[in-house]
Amino acid sequence: MDISKTKNFIRNINGAPELVINNQSVYPLLAWSWSFKKSGQVFKELNIHLLHPVFGMNKAWENPDHYNFTAFETLLKNLLKTDPNALFLPRILFDVPLWWKEKYPHELIKCALPTKPKDDRQYRPVRENKEGGWLWGIQTQEPSFASNQWQGDMLTLFSSFLEHFESSDYADRIIGYQIGAGIYGEWHYFLSEFVPDFSDAMKEKIGYVPTLEKRLYTSCGLFRDPAQETEVIQYYKKFHKEICAGTIIKLARLLKEKTKNRVLCGVFYGYQLENVWMHDGGHLAPEIILNCPDIDFLASPYSYQTTNKPDKPAWEHDVYDDADNWLGRSRGVAGDGGYRVLLESLKRHNKMYFVELDASTYLQKWPQSPNEPDIHDIDREFYKIGGTGCDTREGTLKILKRDMAQQFVKGNGGWLFDFGPAVSLNKSWFDEKSIKKLLTLFIKTGQFIKTRNLSSCSEIAAIYDAKSYFVTRYWQAEAPFKKGSHNMDFFSHWYMDAQVRAIHRIGAPVDFMYRFDLGKSDMKKYQLLLMINHFYMDEHEINHIHNMLENSQTTVVWYYAPGFVHPNGINLEQMQKLTGFSFSVNNNPKSLFIRPAIQSYTENIPSLFGIDEQRAPRFSVINSDCTILGVWQDDNSIAFAKKQMNGWTSVYVGTAPVPVEILRWLAGEASVNLWSDRADQVAGTEDAIMIVATSSGKRSLILHKPMVELQGNKLAQQHDLNMEMGDVYVFLEKSIHPDFSCS
Repeated sequence: MDISKTKNFIRNINGAPELVINNQSVYPLLAWSWSFKKSGQVFKELNIHLLHPVFGMNKAWENPDHYNFTAFETLLKNLLKTDPNALFLPRILFDVPLWWKEKYPHELIKCALPTKPKDDRQYRPVRENKEGGWLWGIQTQEPSFASNQWQGDMLTLFSSFLEHFESSDYADRIIGYQIGAGIYGEWHYFLSEFVPDFSDAMKEKIGYVPTLEKRLYTSCGLFRDPAQETEVIQYYKKFHKEICAGTIIKLARLLKEKTKNRVLCGVFYGYQLENVWMHDGGHLAPEIILNCPDIDFLASPYSYQTTNKPDKPAWEHDVYDDADNWLGRSRGVAGDGGYRVLLESLKRHNKMYFVELDASTYLQKWPQSPNEPDIHDIDREFYKIGGTGCDTREGTLKILKRDMAQQFVKGNGGWLFDFGPAVSLNKSWFDEKSIKKLLTLFIKTGQFIKTRNLSSCSEIAAIYDAKSYFVTRYWQAEAPFKKGSHNMDFFSHWYMDAQVRAIHRIGAPVDFMYRFDLGKSDMKKYQLLLMINHFYMDEHEINHIHNMLENSQTTVVWYYAPGFVHPNGINLEQMQKLTGFSFSVNNNPKSLFIRPAIQSYTENIPSLFGIDEQRAPRFSVINSDCTILGVWQDDNSIAFAKKQMNGWTSVYVGTAPVPVEILRWLAGEASVNLWSDRADQVAGTEDAIMIVATSSGKRSLILHKPMVELQGNKLAQQHDLNMEMGDVYVFLEKSIHPDFSCS
């Protein structure tokens, strides 16, 4: 085939990005496997022909003067033997071989903390995948992203790689590449756990690099004061924009140039939710990446948030606040499988999202304990990664149905992540009749989605601001973080991850986006805006928000300290202007427990919510012209209130996470249509909806228009359902009558 006539791209159609391969619309479901030799036939039977092999560039660079791409070609050749119709979207890992590290020791990352791993799951000897030359492992010596030597060598190596494969027999089979570096290839900065990067390369690129002491210090409790700490703030801005995002953009530009824009380019990026080592390893330059014309798609696994109950095994994934309110479950049966990216923003920038569907299935034979010494490191890492219920057939089907349905109704892509051949199972996690039947039905049904409207139908939006992390307390200052994962900070755990568990259970679709994508037209669409972490703002941003909100009748919920930090310094007056409330500030650490003052006939409002930690600053509303919704437990000052503004309603809440019962009450007060009369997960778009029951029993689902459930033929707007916990139902505008029985 003349590859000059082939082109693969993403276009926006029917409200969502669409994958186009050689001018044909294709359902965006890929497959990845530790061993395609053992699972390739399964994917072929499933009619999944888009394969996602992994190529480690360190394997190709045998010595300073020679590249060898034979292993990659051999893998593609063998995959085509199994499936002659296979197409490839390889993941490229820009790791360097050992000889490079020995030759250029001054180009390696230097850390403030000794690089002695606390978690051998992340730092372990390399393990080679014989099929593709991928070296699975992370070392404690890695190159600095700021190194001109590393960047130049990677660009030269990648250029040779692209030239080789563009002129190879496999060129017409390659539809794109996903470029990766850093921890797991996910652009988490190498050695983030140990406070990087004090290398000469970083100092030359950025200039000032703050010491550990400077990073740990915050002059205003949980916040940095720009009047005193501007050097640290500016360092992190440059680090994320110029070094991390800048490196991605250089590689993406080269890819497009060498392939004459023929193939797709993607990257792991945009983890606003559940990112790790946030200040060093986070993805804090999203606007640059989303606006880059050379990047077509972003990817991530979905939520891994483990339980914060110390007496429970991590794989249960249930999350609670400190008043013991159940917020939700991230994985497993009745888990939300929540996306870590802000999907609505990706759609608005015409970037496709690929979610990694990595839930283990009941085929995996789990050992009695994940700590048994004879368990391989990969077995231990993926021990019940599917979550509660993944070790039963019924649970596996519920989890897979949720994962496939969510991709289907939201209009994004995904790939099945098959670690089965690497662990004790030694075959595909999906090689079972009922599993294949379920997957096949969704794959067939997916072809119909092209004719459906995948635009947002949400009346609620959760809005985030990545740059606020430039002024929040450093994640290592929390170490060891006792309330959740050891690599999280206060805001990441409570405001990002714990709060989103409850948002997913609000019982109506919710859009997730960055504030820079929020526009005037959105004020006609959204009845309720949850403004989660908007701590760092200037007067122009505040004026813009007020202009959008004027006479919109929208309700806005401001969390904790909106607008409290101005680029010139701490600014309480700005926070008061933004929200319309007057505040008193307590700079001594105080409890963040709120006692609600809400009555509801439909929701069981908890008597207490919030965080049982002493934190500063803490804010109390002192207005006399507001409605009191809750008070601080320890002194009865106002912690939760609402007031009328210029044609919109402002709500202030002094802490997170807000339980789902209160979120549902706020939605009702804002005239949002709650689709389920229970706290269920409801997700979807204009013509496709999914509900996941988070409790057992009867419920009424009132949709925005008449739709048909995939298991039935009743066209109706209201559906009365009797569901078990974890049951999944999918609704479409019109029935296509597939048989969704998986028995």
